[in-house]
Amino acid sequence: MLVLPRTTAIELMHAAQLSPQHAIAGVLGLRDGMAAGLTPSAADDAQALACARSQAREQGGEFALYYSQPAAAAEPHDLPRALREAASDLPLLIVSLNTKGVLETRAWRWRDDQYIEQTLTAIEPPTAA
Repeated sequence: MLVLPRTTAIELMHAAQLSPQHAIAGVLGLRDGMAAGLTPSAADDAQALACARSQAREQGGEFALYYSQPAAAAEPHDLPRALREAASDLPLLIVSLNTKGVLETRAWRWRDDQYIEQTLTAIEPPTAA
């Protein structure tokens, strides 16, 4: 199961909404053990994805790759090759803008030569004591 703070899930969906005609992609970072921070990248550029992954690692770690699909379901069909290759060792979160009302975000992991859907849960982040 993948767990996202609700604020991070909202940040990801908002970034996708800002580009309704074009897919966005990048790396979702890791801060203090929780998913946080988007590092944008071109989905079809292996070097740009590697750079975004490196930047996320320098800032605390990598949680997942993300990708938006403006006109398709939140499923890993017809992904850019560079993104498919980069997602071989990280979960891939796909945001679909092809919905009515609430955006759909689903998580996938590459295993045994296929994408397997992962449970994705948004939670309220812990509050400081």
